[in-house]
Amino acid sequence: MSSRPTYSDEFKADAVALAESSGRPLALVAAELGISLTALKRWIKLSHEGHEGGGPKPDLPVDTAKYKAMEVRLRELERENEFLKKVSAFFAKEQR
Repeated sequence: MSSRPTYSDEFKADAVALAESSGRPLALVAAELGISLTALKRWIKLSHEGHEGGGPKPDLPVDTAKYKAMEVRLRELERENEFLKKVSAFFAKEQR
């Protein structure tokens, strides 16, 4: 059974920096570092997402009226679902 190696965040950041600054093919950089090409590509992708706002989004202001309307609609849909469950159970019994 093989276990997946774990690398520190610092190692990942250094690997990404090396891959981007060296100008060499990613496969060669990955081989030199002893990691898989897939892992290096994933780290690069995650690094770019982090710089482009891929992190947690800030809390947005909530329109109270819209929120209340959505809550009302949610309750209505939940009641409809409960009714449909009961109706389907009723008709399932009738068919037997």
